[in-house]
Amino acid sequence: MENIQASELTATAAKLYQDAKALLLEGGAENLQKAEAMVADAKEHARRANHLSDIESALAEQKAAAPTAEKATRSAKSFGGLNDFFGSVFQEKKRGRHDPRLAFIKGETEVGNWVSVAGNVTPDQSKEMVENIGADGGFLVPEEFLAQLFMLSPFGHYVRERALTIPMRHRQITMPTLDQTGTTAGQTNVYGGVQLEWTEEAARKEETQPKFRQVSLIAHKLAAVTVVSDELLEDSAIELEALLTRLFAGATMNEHDFTFIQGTGVGQPLGVVTANVIAGLGPTLVVARQAANSIQVQDVFNMLSQFTGSSPIWLAHQSTMPEILSLAGPAGNPSYVWINNVRENAPMTLMGYPIFFIENAPTLGQMGDLILADWSKYLIGARKEVTIDASQHYYFRYDETMWRCVSRIDGRPWLRAPLTLRDGVTQVSPFVILDGVGAS
Repeated sequence: MENIQASELTATAAKLYQDAKALLLEGGAENLQKAEAMVADAKEHARRANHLSDIESALAEQKAAAPTAEKATRSAKSFGGLNDFFGSVFQEKKRGRHDPRLAFIKGETEVGNWVSVAGNVTPDQSKEMVENIGADGGFLVPEEFLAQLFMLSPFGHYVRERALTIPMRHRQITMPTLDQTGTTAGQTNVYGGVQLEWTEEAARKEETQPKFRQVSLIAHKLAAVTVVSDELLEDSAIELEALLTRLFAGATMNEHDFTFIQGTGVGQPLGVVTANVIAGLGPTLVVARQAANSIQVQDVFNMLSQFTGSSPIWLAHQSTMPEILSLAGPAGNPSYVWINNVRENAPMTLMGYPIFFIENAPTLGQMGDLILADWSKYLIGARKEVTIDASQHYYFRYDETMWRCVSRIDGRPWLRAPLTLRDGVTQVSPFVILDGVGAS
């Protein structure tokens, strides 16, 4: 068996105490359980070290022929070390050799308790100061607090930065647009009714003229308030003013994006997904889905074939990602795949256009779970950008401050309907969405 010294056991006990302290600082139920086990183990090592010291002192005494004069005249006020102290105790208790540095106080037990004049305490009456017990030292250890708020990064704002924003100086703004809603076959409707004809020299020409219409934006208010006590503002380790400003601004921009996509147009902006369904009037084209609760490569082809515009992006709900990642070609050519392998990053493009997975689109299987849009054809009227203010006026008597966030905007596509091509049948639009009903 390995020859273990008392000093080694003492060092091990000290190391266990340090490790237990580190776990307690980390916190958590599991760490607390481990720390308690370590403290118990450390106490056992300390107890063994004390007993081993007694034995080592006894062995040293047997080797000595007799106490030296120096030992006989030792000062009653000091010991040379822990081993010296335990050796004196052993000689007093086991061999009856008195050391003047020791004085005994008899207790109620048969063995009795004893302490030294110098204040050293025997193992039987030892008391450790530890930090896991408040009265034994734990109250002296402060609790650490990290003044940093953890939160997930929000989804991006994909509509606002791409749409056409019109500053508003009043509640309502009206703008003229070219009326491109014609459906007459055999002539183009792109130029609002302007038609040309081939003619001969000096022949009579038919009159033609463009048609116009108006689109209006009405500012709608989006607001939120919260009340904070003055004490919390003064004492919070997190700067509340900066935090509330960041949270209000982010939440407002996110709500804007949601209504630009799914807004009803009643008291709020009109979204491209609901423009045709709720308002009954809008440019959004709805493409029939090949299979319910699924997105297939043919759906993508069909949507692209009905799109017109520049710099479009795809928007898809997060729940559609498995369907899109597993896109494959038709049975006759299944080699059409969206990704080459699963080792590398998936290219975040679909048919060459960027795709973004968001929370503000309808979920998989619902109409609009996949959107192809040129957002430059969407108008945003900005009467009042996001404004965040604080006031104590009414809540002054309660020592509270109210924080208020307000914005006034509107949004809608400026096109009234999809564009019908010269054949009088085919329609295209800057806003194309996938229907929510699969093929029967």
